[in-house]
Order: sequence, then C-alpha cells, then structure tokens
Amino acid sequence: MASVVFEAASRIYPGTTAPAVDKLNLTVNDGEFLVLVGPSGCGKSTSLRMLAGLEEIDNGRILIGDRDVTNVAPKDRDIAMVFQSYALYPHMTVAENMGFA
Repeated sequence: MASVVFEAASRIYPGTTAPAVDKLNLTVNDGEFLVLVGPSGCGKSTSLRMLAGLEEIDNGRILIGDRDVTNVAPKDRDIAMVFQSYALYPHMTVAENMGFA
C-alpha cells in the first residue's frame, strides 16, 4: 500500500459555481484504514472518484505515495473501486463480492 494525500484538491462541476469538493486536505498514511461518512451530497463519492481519476481535479493535487497522480489517467493509477450497487451480494463478504466481480 501507499499513502494518499489530497492537497487543497477541489472539484467544481461545469455549470456550477459552488465546489462539490472545496480545498480538501487529507493524508491517509500507508496501512491506515479510512471511512468517509456524511450526508448525501457532501462530496464523499466525488473525493473517491477524484482519487481514482474518474473526476477532474480543478485545483490542488493528489499524491499516491510520492507520485503526483493529479493528471494521470485512471488506468495508470493502480486503483480499484467498487460502486454502491444492488449487484453486491449481502450474503458474501467484501472479499467474496470483489472476487465475484
């Protein structure tokens, strides 16, 4: 694993003026486990999508380890995501759901 660092990372969707994510500063050290909680629309999913490269970063930067991945294509980030979906099987563990996918 590697550390993940958001440095004043922001995302403003086209046609809007208010940021979906506004200057996020966050460090997750190698080996740490992080849970993002908050109400709908607070930027949890957008932040994760920014990390994976699925959302453009309008300001700031994101590092994985010592590597700046701000402008790196999603396929080159070595990130996996499981999206919230009813296709997840509640009788399976997280590992089993991932393996099944």
